[in-house]
Amino acid sequence: MKNFLYKIITKQKEEIKNPNGEVVENICAQLKISQSLKVNSGKFYEIKILEENKEKADKKIKQISEEILTNPLVETYEIIDFKEIKWKQE
Repeated sequence: MKNFLYKIITKQKEEIKNPNGEVVENICAQLKISQSLKVNSGKFYEIKILEENKEKADKKIKQISEEILTNPLVETYEIIDFKEIKWKQE
């Protein structure tokens, strides 16, 4: 068995209203930091998984991302990093 670490971001689809992003945009405009700014907020996940090989780990991470981390109607996900690690399960 091998240990893997995945880093995943989820965010709203571009066409979906993003209230958190709009707050940042408005504050930046008020503070005169930037008038032309588009912010799409999201979430960041680090997932450690123990699996036989990378292919099986990839499959499970895809399932977790699509079925648990995101609502596919309004959100997307992207795996931004992956590596094999040393990790002791507790």
